[in-house]
Parts: sequence; structure tokens; C-alpha cells
Amino acid sequence: MKQENILEDIKLWKRLINDERDALSMLFRKYYKPLLNYGLHLIPRDDLVKDSIQELFFTMWDKRESLSDVQHVRSYLYCSMRRTLFRQAERQRTRRERDRTYSEEDLHAGQLNVEQNLIIGEIQEERKEILQEAFENLNYYQKRAAFLKFYNGLSNDEISKVMGVKKKSVYNYIYRAISVLREHVQISVNS
Repeated sequence: MKQENILEDIKLWKRLINDERDALSMLFRKYYKPLLNYGLHLIPRDDLVKDSIQELFFTMWDKRESLSDVQHVRSYLYCSMRRTLFRQAERQRTRRERDRTYSEEDLHAGQLNVEQNLIIGEIQEERKEILQEAFENLNYYQKRAAFLKFYNGLSNDEISKVMGVKKKSVYNYIYRAISVLREHVQISVNS
């Protein structure tokens, strides 16, 4: 890469850090096709790669205040793209496995007789209501962390980045959320 391009990228990067949205747009336009080709080389799934590029640039804008100066913007983008792409692929794989597990459970449940299905449905509905009531007792951060953890399957590291808090805070939010949920569920079951 020519020295003038490297210097241009560094200027754009500094402008991005200084809240200039047009610098982000310029970097996006300049690197979209190269990142797309690179991503397709790693994982040949067009939709996943495009989503990953969008997430990468969204995250850069969202975290611009905490970004440090970079001397090799192109290298930074390629490394970040790789991490983002593999993280996205892992999330999709986890969701597919979870969906497959639920489908298998549904198939097994379909083999039970109608009466058992009605009883199971009532119990599940009751548990769902109890859990929803318990969820309302959580504070904003506990709800958000629990939702990301249990409904989206994110790791504590990912939750930390999404919420913009330290990993230890995520552990605390999850722990407190589980404690509140457990306590509420026990009270509801015992009453």
C-alpha cells in the first residue's frame, strides 16, 4: 500500500475518533469491497459477511471514543473483520443448535398423548408467567445482561462489549439476576 494511502487512512481514523461521521462513511466506502472479498474467502456466506461488515463499522462508530490511534488502518480493519465474522458465525451456529434441540424436543413431545400435552402446556405457561413476573423485578442492567446471555447466547466477554461495561460487572449483573429470579420463582411456587 502506498504511503499516501496509509497517511490518508490515518487522517480518516483520527477524524473518526473525533466524532466525524463522514470519516466513517469514507472508510466504509473505501474498504467495503476488500472486506467483502476477504470475508467471503474466509466464510463463503454472502449474508453473514455483509452483516459482519455492518457490525464492524457500527461497533467502530459506537466505540469511537475508546479507539486508540492506529498506524495501519487497513490491517486493523482486516483483523477486526475476521474476529467479527467468526463471532457472528459462532452465534449463528449456536442458534441453529438451540433451534435443532427445541425441534427435537417438540418432536418428542408430539409423541405424548393429548392429555399429557395439555398438562405440559399449562405447566409451561404457568412457569412462563412466573418467570416474566420475576423478570420485571430486575433492574435495567440485570435485564439487559440476562437477555443477552440467555436469549441471545452471548458470552460474558461479548456482553461486556455490547453493554460497554467491565466483564466483572457483567458477572455481577448475571449473578444478581439469577438470584432475584430464583428467589421470585421459589416464592411463587411455595405460595
